Amino acid sequence: MAECVGDCNSISKCDIFNFMAKFVGLTIIHPGGYDATRQLLNTLEISKDSRVVDIACGKGTSATYIAENYDCKLTAIDISAELIEEAKYLAKKKGLSNKVSFMVCDAMQLPFEDNSFDVAVSQAMLVLVDDKVRTSKEANRVIRKGGTAGWLELSWRSEPTEEFLEHVSKVLCSYCMKKAETYDGWKRTFEKAGISNVNVQEYTFKNSGFAAMLKDEGLLNTIRVFQKYFTNAEVRRRMRLIDTTFKEYPNYFGYGIYSFKK
Repeated sequence: MAECVGDCNSISKCDIFNFMAKFVGLTIIHPGGYDATRQLLNTLEISKDSRVVDIACGKGTSATYIAENYDCKLTAIDISAELIEEAKYLAKKKGLSNKVSFMVCDAMQLPFEDNSFDVAVSQAMLVLVDDKVRTSKEANRVIRKGGTAGWLELSWRSEPTEEFLEHVSKVLCSYCMKKAETYDGWKRTFEKAGISNVNVQEYTFKNSGFAAMLKDEGLLNTIRVFQKYFTNAEVRRRMRLIDTTFKEYPNYFGYGIYSFKK
């Protein structure tokens, strides 16, 4: 198999997240989809008066969901200026521009004072950063005493072998596979960041299927995704390879919801 590339124009070689977003057209890429987002948010204490920060908001799908459903004071950040522009467009399209503030910044060095927020939320971000402990510390730093924080992350259901990690990293073209942790491994990461009272919810990673895609993406985008699948043989081959890989290792692939109260 050809060497994987993080950001490129190759359907077969670009990172799995870039492939799903750019070539397949999915807007919900994190494990578990919107159902997992709702489960994550339910573990946090969000009210209309809450100051919430969405760290690594991507295209803004979860940020706009939070704004629509909680009507809280929301700040959404991402390191990608391009994604922030897409998030702003989505918020404007949904009439939520006055409810969400978007910023370009680094999750490892948040431009906020200590205790600035009541809630911090993040999804499928820690597997992408170079320093997971430092990034976790930053989320902890910016929430007040008594505030809550939660992460949704790809998690190994059992300790992976080096051979497995090397194999799936190459097959899926995803360097983040080597940065994922077991459920206990994530707890240890948070403990290193000074967060000891983490609540863990464990889930098996499953193929979303048509019904889940329809619920997450809506009818129009689901139709667009299927059009790409049936009209582009290269997209179809890679999607089948991804599906086969996840099905081949059911004892490994999972995700976790990690939350705590400061």
